[in-house]
Amino acid sequence: MEKRPFDTLISRSGTYSAKYHHSSDNTIALSVADMDFPTAPCIKQALAAANDTAIYGYTLLSDDWQSVAADWFSRRYQWTVSPEHIVFCPRVVQAVSLWIQNFTRPGEAIATLSPGYHPISHAVEVNQRRLLESPLRYSHGRYAIDFADLEQKFRRAACFILISPHNPTGTVWDEKTLLKIAALAEKHHVFIISDDVHADFIFNNRRHRIISTLSEYVQQNSMICTSPAKTFNIAGLEVANVVIASAQHRQKFSAALTAAGIHNPGYFTVPAFLAAYREGENWLSGLLDYLAENRRWVSDFCQRYFPDWRITDGDGTYMLWIDYRAMNTGEAQLRQLFSDVAHVEMSWGSDFGEAGAGFFRVNLALPRARLEEAFTRIAQALQRCTGDNTHG
Repeated sequence: MEKRPFDTLISRSGTYSAKYHHSSDNTIALSVADMDFPTAPCIKQALAAANDTAIYGYTLLSDDWQSVAADWFSRRYQWTVSPEHIVFCPRVVQAVSLWIQNFTRPGEAIATLSPGYHPISHAVEVNQRRLLESPLRYSHGRYAIDFADLEQKFRRAACFILISPHNPTGTVWDEKTLLKIAALAEKHHVFIISDDVHADFIFNNRRHRIISTLSEYVQQNSMICTSPAKTFNIAGLEVANVVIASAQHRQKFSAALTAAGIHNPGYFTVPAFLAAYREGENWLSGLLDYLAENRRWVSDFCQRYFPDWRITDGDGTYMLWIDYRAMNTGEAQLRQLFSDVAHVEMSWGSDFGEAGAGFFRVNLALPRARLEEAFTRIAQALQRCTGDNTHG
């Protein structure tokens, strides 16, 4: 098989990687949601050029920052955005936290779906707001929203945080679902924060829909958060786009950014952002093909060696959400087996709330050889544990 750029094995030792910092050199991390691929060549070239000056002074956004972002939204999601509606913020979770602090009051309720991405839930609780989790319905390997329960939450909530596509389940919300959410939000006067950072990772010919495009109410009562950070594996450069159509809300949010001391982007942020959105689509197309192949490989391997596992039928993100409850094994026991015997790290369901019990999340964004090694290690570890020779 011809070797491709995404097949290259790169050590992240000594890089202060959050994904590997506390792991042994022998551990394969399928946990933290960044990729073990180098970013697009166009971005590397832009950063190399920026590095030539060796003067790392204060930096401003480019004059065309907002229009470059708006062009990307139009091409990738068929989403027409006025450039002036786009506000820079280093991180999505930072933007969510600032909104909570400045647009809601201590003790107010904020609704979200469960299982859910922990840093978002934590942002609610650490800011002394009440978290109202609406458990997703799980049936035959797919997740759906319990709208009766969600409406009960909306009756008490000032705000709803949507993750789209959903993390950790990989669910891509269809138009019908988003319209129902929008209708409930309008009925109960709920503001929507939508975290769309995985919008570029959609598989099986599904289309990512932005909830604010489906409702005039949501358009004027929402904050849509996007970023090239996941798409191009540049999370460490801290770059996100916050789209706020309401001038009143946008001005207040911009003032909150200023009050928090957030103004200049990092020195390497601007060249990386511009290169990604102007020149990165061909690289992204190759990445999506590679990830789709990784998804198929893991699915085939699990069907053969882990018959008690059920991979959730999610069409988004570069993670898989796996149900292992049929094993009748507790999380602590399985975690120890993976970590101490197989030397493979996952993200465990308990990190995503009570509704995550009996599941774990697998990051697929790594070279195939390492992915195959990780799952082979797990199969061998389970064989040693159970004596099942089919795991050889």
